[in-house]
Amino acid sequence: MKFKITFLWVIAMFIISCTTKDPSENENLNLITIPGQLDDGISGDPTDTVLYDDDLMAGQNMDAGGVTVALVDGNVVVTYDTSEGDWTIDEVHLFIGDLGDLPTTGNGNPKIGHFPYSGSYGSGTTNVSFTGLELTEGECVFIAAHAVVTNTATGQSETAWAAGIPMGGNNWAMMFEVCN
Repeated sequence: MKFKITFLWVIAMFIISCTTKDPSENENLNLITIPGQLDDGISGDPTDTVLYDDDLMAGQNMDAGGVTVALVDGNVVVTYDTSEGDWTIDEVHLFIGDLGDLPTTGNGNPKIGHFPYSGSYGSGTTNVSFTGLELTEGECVFIAAHAVVTNTATGQSETAWAAGIPMGGNNWAMMFEVCN
């Protein structure tokens, strides 16, 4: 039964990911660390569209903040935000693109060290944004948003993923799809 479910999931992901896009187009993605709140343009400008807004889950079951994906002037903006709680951001690893380009091991586990966009941050960082990837109308991409976060109240450090569908493999990694 497990094989049938895994096989059907793989087939479904293959069908969903059949859009073609040159991965080199993602080289325009820039890392911006934004202290405090993200620019109000994401929530206030009528031309901006929120494509995804969900929890950043630490250690599988702790809400450490959120991840938002917005389309701002045709560009994707991915924001990690832990400012509402006791968590800070130590590292982020971000994949955006076709599912077939997601770096994984032979067992299907994500290779976060091979994700094309990443950064390490100093103590107290609660907001990190990536911007610059153009997403044309009708285009879809998969996003895997990983972070290493620390709880300021307990000192506990955890790995975190934006809530989504399981990636597969022997882990709890998650991803999601956004479309313009």
